[in-house]
Amino acid sequence: MKPKFLLLTMIFFIIVQNGWSQSAGTTSFEFLRSQYSPRGAAMGGNLIAIKGDIHSVLYNPAALSGNLRRQWSVNYIDHLLDFQGGNLAYAQPFMNFGNLSANLIYFNYGTFDETDEFGDRTGQTFGASEFALGVGLSNSLGSGFDYGLGVKFVYSSIESYSASAVAVDAGIIYTMASLDNLKLGVSLLNLGGTLSNYTDQREKLPLLLRVGFSKRLAHLPLLFTGSLNDLTTSEEKVADRFKKFALGGEFDLTNAVKLRLGYQNEIHSSIKPLGRTVFGGVSLGLGVFWRSFRLDYSYSNFGDLGSQNRIGISGSL
Repeated sequence: MKPKFLLLTMIFFIIVQNGWSQSAGTTSFEFLRSQYSPRGAAMGGNLIAIKGDIHSVLYNPAALSGNLRRQWSVNYIDHLLDFQGGNLAYAQPFMNFGNLSANLIYFNYGTFDETDEFGDRTGQTFGASEFALGVGLSNSLGSGFDYGLGVKFVYSSIESYSASAVAVDAGIIYTMASLDNLKLGVSLLNLGGTLSNYTDQREKLPLLLRVGFSKRLAHLPLLFTGSLNDLTTSEEKVADRFKKFALGGEFDLTNAVKLRLGYQNEIHSSIKPLGRTVFGGVSLGLGVFWRSFRLDYSYSNFGDLGSQNRIGISGSL
């Protein structure tokens, strides 16, 4: 591993920990934490160090560096409590500047009955929704290093009230050619501030610092991945950060069909006090290729809280 990658990783971690560490549940725009990629969710959120897939841009903006094709994707998520969300994305190479991408994330909480201060229904209803619209650029730094930068506008509304913010995403991927293309990735997402707030108090965005790897095994048709997630959340013990790990894999059943499995220990630990935790934090899914298209599906288990289903279609032009 080159010293440059270790140095950049340490700089990322030190800056974030000293300036933007946060407590769990103290941020706004929490929909930015959700996973909108079926492939990513099925593999435990481990697309941080996977290149060439437009889905990976949601985890690391450096993912499309070196890609020579135009790509697009449409994803849908059936969230807990019947909330609905989705993602639209498009990317293409742009002359010598690298790869440009644009994506839209939306989240709809549905319709609610309006009540007065006594809890009685007024006969009126209101809605709540959020979205994030972003653009990004990825390119090579040379010597196996790729970088990505993105900026996005975030908006949230409840009834006639609203809040907005601007955030920056950044990421690095290092390909270790000497170890059969082992890839290491670091990403920092949602670094920014609010433009307007629901109350007089200024809100924080859910800052996400992730470190991950991907490795295609030499003697098995398996892409193995792992990561440490949500590293900006303050913890009493340093060792507790290593409990926020996730593992995933993508097994080639055939050239056209991929089986995916994942496990997120942070989700399993969060739902453990709620009671039954059978398969909590476990996810699985399929990817099916047909011509220039790929159909993805994933299922994520949240124990007694329920489950999430995601479906998406992507392709190249």
